[in-house]
Order: sequence, then C-alpha cells, then structure tokens
Amino acid sequence: MNEKPTQGDSHPVNVGDRPWQAHSEERAVDESVVAAWSEALAQLRSASDQTSAASRPAPLSRGLTLVVSAVPGDDLAGCLDAVAHQSLAPDHYDVLVVVDGPVAAVEPALHGLTAAGVSVRVMQAAPGMLRARDAGLAASRRQLTGFLAAGDRIGPDYLDRMVAAADPASVILATGAENAQAEATLPTTVTGTVVPTALARRASADDASDGHDDVVFLATLLTTYGCEARPVPLTGPAAYHQDPNVGSGADSRAIDQGPDDFDIRVMGPMSVLRSLDGLSRGCSPSTLALVRAHIDTEVDRINAHLRAHPDDHGRVVELLDAHGFDYFPYERLNRGRARALAVAYCFAPYNDTSAIVMAKRVRDRQDIVDAVFNVMDGKREKDPSIRRVSGPYVENEIAVDTPTYFSNWASIEAFRELGLERIAEIERVKGPYERVYSRVMWTASHFLAAAYKMRNSATTWTAEFSDPAARDVQGEVRSAPLSESAFLDEVRAEVRRRGLPLLVSDNVLDWCEYIAYVFADRVVFTNPNQLEYMLSYAPVPEAAALAREKAVISPHPTLPPAFYSMVEQSYPLDASLVHLAYFGNFYATRGLGDVLTALAGLEPSIRDRIRLHVFTGKATELRKHMDELGIADLVVINPFVRFLAFLNMASKFDCLIVNDAVTADKHARNPYLPSKWSDYAGSGRPVWGLVEAGSPLSTQPLHHASPVGDIAAAQDVLRKLAAIADAR
Repeated sequence: MNEKPTQGDSHPVNVGDRPWQAHSEERAVDESVVAAWSEALAQLRSASDQTSAASRPAPLSRGLTLVVSAVPGDDLAGCLDAVAHQSLAPDHYDVLVVVDGPVAAVEPALHGLTAAGVSVRVMQAAPGMLRARDAGLAASRRQLTGFLAAGDRIGPDYLDRMVAAADPASVILATGAENAQAEATLPTTVTGTVVPTALARRASADDASDGHDDVVFLATLLTTYGCEARPVPLTGPAAYHQDPNVGSGADSRAIDQGPDDFDIRVMGPMSVLRSLDGLSRGCSPSTLALVRAHIDTEVDRINAHLRAHPDDHGRVVELLDAHGFDYFPYERLNRGRARALAVAYCFAPYNDTSAIVMAKRVRDRQDIVDAVFNVMDGKREKDPSIRRVSGPYVENEIAVDTPTYFSNWASIEAFRELGLERIAEIERVKGPYERVYSRVMWTASHFLAAAYKMRNSATTWTAEFSDPAARDVQGEVRSAPLSESAFLDEVRAEVRRRGLPLLVSDNVLDWCEYIAYVFADRVVFTNPNQLEYMLSYAPVPEAAALAREKAVISPHPTLPPAFYSMVEQSYPLDASLVHLAYFGNFYATRGLGDVLTALAGLEPSIRDRIRLHVFTGKATELRKHMDELGIADLVVINPFVRFLAFLNMASKFDCLIVNDAVTADKHARNPYLPSKWSDYAGSGRPVWGLVEAGSPLSTQPLHHASPVGDIAAAQDVLRKLAAIADAR
C-alpha cells in the first residue's frame, strides 16, 4: 500500500504509481510532478471529451481554482485571510468569490489576497443564475477546483495538502479525523472538497436532482465518471473547519421547517434518493457503500418528518411505489414508529403464497409493524422485490432461525420460544406492543401470538385463518401430534381462569384453531363459508361461540394499480388472436382440465383463434394432457414468474382464468376463496372463473363464469372470448 504524506514529513514519501502525491520537505510543488499530473489529466480528457476542438473551453492551467461562496452578512474576510496565508505558492492557485449580492460589498475583503499576490476574481450570483458550484466550475481556470463557504476556516497548509492528494480521477474530501477510513462517507456539500475540473463540469451538467444537489453531483463523479473518493485527514496547520450552517444537504434541508414543509422535508430527500438509486447501479463496491450510506441519511430525514407528521405516511408510500429502488432501508424510514407486531411464520422476502398474502395484509392494514418470521433459507426462494409490498410499513424484520416445518410440534415450540426472546430484546427499548396480528397457513404463527397475548393481556390480538387449519381441501382431518409442555400448562391455566372448557386433543392443528378462538380479540376469515365450516367442526362448541362473536370477514387484499407496472415484462402477443392466461399449478381434474377439454372440442375455426398461456412450475402433467387432446399448438407453457412480474404479466392478456378447488363431494358449501382472485381483481383484465355453485369465488364480480366440470359451458365462454379476435 502507498504511504500517505503526514504533517511534518522530512523525506519524500513512496508514492508508487501516484506521482502527484510526491511531497518535498520544502512543501513546494515539484514541476515535474505537476507536468506528469497534467499529462495524465490531458489524456483522460482527450479520451472522454467528444466535443469538437472549436467548441472546447480554454485549456486549463496547472493548479487549483478555489471557489468561495458568500452571502451578505458572512465573515468573508476571515475566510479569505486564511486563504491568503497558505503555504501553497500563490502562482499555483487562484480564488473565485461567488457572492449572492452586490460585488461592491465584498471588495474590502479581497485586499489581503491581492497583497499576498493571489489572483482573485468576483462573480455575482444573480437571481436565476446557477448556484456557486456550477458557476465556479464554469469559470475555473485550473485543472483542479476546490470549494469553500465564507464561514469555513482553514489552516495554512490546507491547500497544499489537498493539492498533494489530488489526481485526475479522485474526489478529495477534507476530514478532521485522524483515521480517514472512519470518516469515509459521502459529504452532503462540496465545501471542503477538491475535484478534477474537466470531469466535474460534466458531472455537474449530468446532475438531474432538483436544485442541483451537491451529494448527487459528487456521487455522479464517483459512479458515472469512475472517480475515487479519497478522504484526507487534516489537523493542525492543515485543519479544515466547516461552517456549521453548511453541510446538511440541499442547503441544510432542516428538520424543523414547520407543519407545511412536505416539499422540503420529504420531496427534496426523495428526489435525491431517486438520483442516488440510479447512480448506484453497477458501481464499485466501495462507491456503492458510500452512496448507500448517504441514502440512509436521506431516509433518516424522511423518518424525522414522519415522526412529527405520521399522517403523511401514505403520501410517502405513494412516492416509494412510484420508483423501484434497488436499495431502500425501510427500517430507517419507520425507525421508532412500530407499535404493532406482525407474526407470520412465512413472510417477505420468501417467495411463498402465504408470505405474499401476509405482506399484502400488512400493507392493507397501514399499521407500522415489527415483523416476526422464520428463516426459510433452503426451503423457499427469496424474492427481495416482495419487500416493496410490505416494506413501507415494517420497522424491524425479526428473523427467527428455527427448523422449518408446517406443523411439527418441536419446531413450533422452538419458533415460539426464540421468537419471544427476540421480541423481548426490542421491547426493552420500546415497551410492549399495542397490537398483534398473526396469520395462519403455517400454524406456528398463532402459537407465538397466543403466548405473547397471554403475557400482555392489554395487547389486542387479531388472528387470521387463510384456510381451515385442522381440515384439508377434501374435508379430511389434518393431524400432527403434540407433546406436553410448559406453554400448554399456561394455556390450560388461563382457560380455567376464564371458566371455559378445555380442549382434549393431542392434535397440533386442533390447538392452533382453539387458542385463536379463545384468546384472540378478533378472528379473521376470508369468507363466510370458511367461517361456518371451521366453526361447525370445532371440538369445543363454547370456543366456537366465542369466535363467532368476534369474527371478521376480510378477503385477501388487492394491491394498488401501481404494482401492476412496477416490473415491466416483455411478452409478445399476436394481436390477431385472443389470449387467455392461467397462473398456478396444473391439475387435470381441477378446473383447467375443463378448459383444455373444452378447447379440444371446439370447431377448428374458433379454437385456432385462441391461445392459452400457462405459467406453472409443474408442466409434465399438462404436456401429457395436451398431447392426449391434440392441442399442443394452442397452449404456450411458461415457468412460474416472481410475484411483481406476475402482476405485470396478468395485465397483458385478454382474459385470466381462476378455478375453484373441487369440494362438492366433501363440503355442503365450498369454503375456499383462491388468493389468486385478489391479484387478478386489480389487473384491469376480464376474469373467467370455473366455479362451484355457492362458492366464495362464485360471488365475486367475474366477467365470465362456468360451472366446474361443465364442458359445454366452458365452450360457450371460449366462443365469446374468440369473438374478441373478430372485433380487432
């Protein structure tokens, strides 16, 4: 590693391949070093500057132009006096004062520079003119440009050290830290920096942030133009003291602007965030760390606003939904704000229907939560994009690392115990939660939530059942054995205290439903049929009666329209045909088999105008059935797509197909509402449901409906859909 020059060096340092860092004991600028630096910069500019020779600005001289910004009332004289007494030779730098006010007002402050032989110019920043940074870069005469504010103060060796550290592709950052790496952050202002002028002019022109934000300008130099951020620790004679009124980004975007400052406190940082997000894509790991550290800072500003104005959260979420951030620290956005706990054994970012539905539920409730879930690495694929659904409403993701099983009692106990420990760690800071929401497909969720509720009786617990837990789709008993435990002893004691009958069962799934019925303050079912069915087989009628009193019907939420265009997918469709789509696993005896059979039986003139597009993870059975029916040329098989891609794909077809689970021979009324319906409902496309009579799906506003198993009815729907092609 190259050595760094330090204060008081008496021997030339080993500079390796960076000759511009050479530093003699007399602290003069070595002309050969400057010439080598100049040649390297000229080569860099020649390779990157595409303008014609006639349109290029005047050649830049060696050395540095120091741009000092000032406004009326600043102690400009104090700053310029320090600039006039620099150890760097006067012929190696000049000063440009950019003043927001009359030039005459600052002329007395210039005398010290003139007397010291330093060339000085003054430029008035008239209304509408580019800010000091841009004006200074445009008027700079040197290969380096540095920036100070009138309130800054520098030691006599400041410019010498900054110039010595410079090279044609670095941004030099003055820091007061002894350890530069400890201060390796992206500054929010250009004051205290030195940049290569030619590249900086181009970066300034590229800065698309509102108000030409300094941090975006610096990030552009680092990302688009490949510069390196090089912090330089400056103390003693080289010290740099920044004006305390400068440096909080976008001219001190303050936290205390008043009640009506959404544009300043949210829109300003959000503009910077969008710019930094775009710049960060594809940059080096070290630069990415700097950019993301500043993204964190900007999000902290928005968090401060939301703490004071929580009603603005919905507006912030709309802004987030409108931009697909590669990186967004939701935990910082919501820091200190979660008063609710979401318990979902499977949760974002795992790509699982249960996780997605719970993410949608968190968003739909619009309640800031800490989310407790199980680590499912190796069991479920991760899809970080699902965080866009729930992330804006999640402060802490509490990942509990226990074995992943659907209803294994040992794994449920482990999740409950470790989950309570992790929750307790957070409660030491914020106290008990006011609300708990748990959802079951995976049964462990309700056991953890019940344990928390028993320890915090004032907390409101809402328990959701997406489907029956103790019965499968055919109405058969689901069973998993449980063992005696201290938790079950606590449950029994509390039940006795309430004067209720005890559940006598060694089945985990029975207990999952029972504890929710008894202890939850609200029990959520997705449809009335599910409620009636689940309560009909409850082994403790008194518990079922309690559940009925506090039951809530709440279908799976549908996401806002913005989600259907977040991840644009390319999928060409022949405009002369009508295109149907089915997303999900294929079962020849359930729903989609009716569509295939109906399609095969249509007259060729109609069926040839139809294409069925199937997105599935299990295509073997489908291919076999297609071959048997002779319709392989009418069906396009695709693999599953991730959730946000699925939403976008769903918006492209002429009709979407959803089917009921076939339950007529086992249930008086179908108790299942497919979660897919909630996603189709927001697509803006017609939906065809293959339904059982009286099912929850049959009551939805379907554009087309046909009974499951009725091939003739399915053919009637296909004929209506084929007519779409005729109308084009």
